[in-house]
Order: sequence, then C-alpha cells, then structure tokens
Amino acid sequence: MEYNYYSYEKLEGKILVPKLPIWFREVEFNGDKNEGNLILHSQNDYDEIYGSNAKMEILWEKKEREGFYYAKEVQQSIELYNAIGFVVTSKENTWLMSHEFTFWSGQRTKMMRKRYYREKCIHGIFYCDITKRLINLHTTIIDKFYDNFKPFVIKSYNTFICHE
Repeated sequence: MEYNYYSYEKLEGKILVPKLPIWFREVEFNGDKNEGNLILHSQNDYDEIYGSNAKMEILWEKKEREGFYYAKEVQQSIELYNAIGFVVTSKENTWLMSHEFTFWSGQRTKMMRKRYYREKCIHGIFYCDITKRLINLHTTIIDKFYDNFKPFVIKSYNTFICHE
C-alpha cells in the first residue's frame, strides 16, 4: 500500500484525483461542474515571501466540440505561460483513459519583493468528450524541490478522473 497519496474528491466540480500527493491541501475552490478552478498548496512553506514550495491549480471550462481544436488549445496554454516568463523545456503526448493528454514542463525565474525564485512547472491539458470540459492541471514547484515532487505530480495527473 502506498502512503504517499490520498484520494481527493470535489463533488461540486465533479473532480476526482485518486492519487493526490499527501503534501497538497485545498486552499481555494470557485465554480461548479461546468466551469471553475481549484487551488491546492503543499504544506511546507519555502519562505515567508514565496509561501508553499509547490502549488497546484486545476482549471476547467465547458467547451462545445464544434469549432474546438485540441492542438490549438495546447498551443494557447503554452503561449499563455510563455507570456508570464515560463520557457517550455519538454512536451509529451499520452492518453488519460480515452482522452488525449498533453503535458509539458517549463521553468522561469520569478522576482518577489527583491528576491529571485527559480521555479519549474508541469502543465497538463486534456478535453473530456463526455463532460465537454477542457481541463488544465498546472503545478509550480521551487527548483530545489522539483526532482522530489515531479514523479508524484506526474502520477497524480495520470490518475485524474473527470467523469464516472
């Protein structure tokens, strides 16, 4: 039995993550099953300015299949994070149940109150044909802890359940 994960469920958003790393706790939830966001932070603070050493955000929005292009949505997510300074270092396509799932990794240096923080991120995106939702999973981690968090975050992303 693995003690590094717990099953996280948010009934209001119809979100289930059977293997969420035990370090993450819910901080904020807004929305409903059609559109919303969920913010989770790790329990350990890096310092008093940066806060949690890892932060995960799950965003979803209703999108009709007509006029929807998955590859375009993936590119827009990359361009959005490029605009705030993330440089994409790798990109990979896989399958999550019956959904095409793309995840990419990136890094940036962020300045907060005259201090520089090097952070790395893992971003996953997929479209659920059953619930007609576009789901984005985004995790930022302080560079120093990235190698420790990465396998747990990837496994968590790969267990995500968006419908029954």
